Amino acid sequence: MSPSAFQIHVPSTTANLGPGFDILGIALSLGIDLTFEFEEGSNYALLDEKGSPLPIPADKNLISRAYLTVLERAGVRPLEWKASIRTDLLPGRGFGSSASALVAGVLAANQRLNQLGKNAWPLEKQVALLCEMEGHPDNVIPARVGGWVCALPSGGYTIRKLPEGFRILVLVPAHQQSTRESRGKLPDHYRLKDCVNNMLGLAGWFDYLERGNKEGLRMALQGDALHEPYRTPSIPEFQELRKLGLESGCLGTCLSGSGPGIAIFFEEDDVSKEALERISKKAAALNYQSQLCEVDYRGAVAHRVTEQKR
Repeated sequence: MSPSAFQIHVPSTTANLGPGFDILGIALSLGIDLTFEFEEGSNYALLDEKGSPLPIPADKNLISRAYLTVLERAGVRPLEWKASIRTDLLPGRGFGSSASALVAGVLAANQRLNQLGKNAWPLEKQVALLCEMEGHPDNVIPARVGGWVCALPSGGYTIRKLPEGFRILVLVPAHQQSTRESRGKLPDHYRLKDCVNNMLGLAGWFDYLERGNKEGLRMALQGDALHEPYRTPSIPEFQELRKLGLESGCLGTCLSGSGPGIAIFFEEDDVSKEALERISKKAAALNYQSQLCEVDYRGAVAHRVTEQKR
């Protein structure tokens, strides 16, 4: 392996979190791992773990797009690379795969700047570009910085830490759905009372963070009026899984991002291992894979292959 090789880890995300449409997101302890090697003529090839090319057209390669954008704005000649990818979650399921790819590209560009002795982009500049390119700060900001994030389109954000025992059971369907397709289901205008309802839901999240109010969060996670009522009719199993989660003592169930993936939130002391197994068994019968995860508080990280991870 080239002495200039480096690795990047980017967490997957779950966004919206019920009432936090386009605002709230959480970085997950699942994600993508990439190993980059700079090599002229490699044409930004993306490879699987076995070294076989992935069928991703050049114009769909978000990693190279972000990489080239940073270097162009920095006035630096890009050097081509190839990258092998290992991922915990398949793309197109609602767990921020596009955001993860853009974050990886920005960090790869910073590695190139470091190698040339140039000033790497500071975090705030990275986040501003990522929001510009992704358009969904609730995914891309937690993917970069980690934690529970309240994000603004301008790139501003607040990071909070969840209770120690907070866990997420992600349900990953066999089928995928594009964000554009899912966005097309939303109305052009909303009723005032629905917007107020979601503002109350946001207050439920912050009250849980401040005082541990679980009942308030349970109500908030069931009360979204801006996106789930329009998206979940095409996911008939959603309500069944939500009901089972509440009966099992979970805090709540919501679509992950625009779907079709599902996120179930709970505190580990409140839900038995047997209850989680029942949920996973029901999900499997509905053609979903279950993965238990925690919140990732590191965010995206990069390091030389010869270095030890920090």
